Amino acid sequence: MSIKKEHVYFIKTIAIASIALIVLSSILFWLISGGLEKLNPDLPFLIFILIISIFFLFIAIFIISLIYNDNKNKLFFVNFTRYVLIKILYPAAVLISSIFRIDRNKMQRSFIAINNSLLFSIGKQVPHNRILILLPHCLQLHNCKAKITEDVHHCLDCGKCNIKELNVLGDKKGIDIAVATGGTLARRVLEEKRPKIVIAVACERDLSSGILDAFPLPVYGLINIRPNGPCRDTRVDVAALNVLIEKITA
Repeated sequence: MSIKKEHVYFIKTIAIASIALIVLSSILFWLISGGLEKLNPDLPFLIFILIISIFFLFIAIFIISLIYNDNKNKLFFVNFTRYVLIKILYPAAVLISSIFRIDRNKMQRSFIAINNSLLFSIGKQVPHNRILILLPHCLQLHNCKAKITEDVHHCLDCGKCNIKELNVLGDKKGIDIAVATGGTLARRVLEEKRPKIVIAVACERDLSSGILDAFPLPVYGLINIRPNGPCRDTRVDVAALNVLIEKITA
């Protein structure tokens, strides 16, 4: 894989995080350097360099792995890169977004794009019956009476939302589809279904949270369409979903 346009926003956020870390570390060690200098005059500077070096080492490995194309060791590099992305860089990006008022939706959208690209670069393919499509409850019309969280086939097939179309797609391909109202239910569905790959449809916030919670399980994120704003009568690009399925199925 390579660095793409949609990856840049997240990388910019990490760059700001790096600068902030340097500044904060400098202030911190300036404040405590008096006590450390009593042990060794060079100790404050050495600790400062160590912390900065570790953080930049993770970033360097992350960037190199994004453009690493040697198939021989790709799985190892991609898994390690996803670990760095999810466990280290994303929390740093969230913190920086809060402090500097960076657009969190854009940052999360970029994070999801990088996660998807990393998973695509592995080239892992699975049978249709080992895929789970996880949908948000807001995909159902807000005034619909059907209890689709128990079973999507309880859909009334009126065609006013995407559920009927998605059921047809799932039945045709033999793919499990579930609707989750929150993280707890989503985790329970994953435990019951035990898929090899998850395709999750949701907003940027919920997708990012789901990718973190499910790690190391591969979760592809597909951002929903929100013609009526967040959490109300949302839509999904079924054509894009179908293309994604074709890419990851054997």
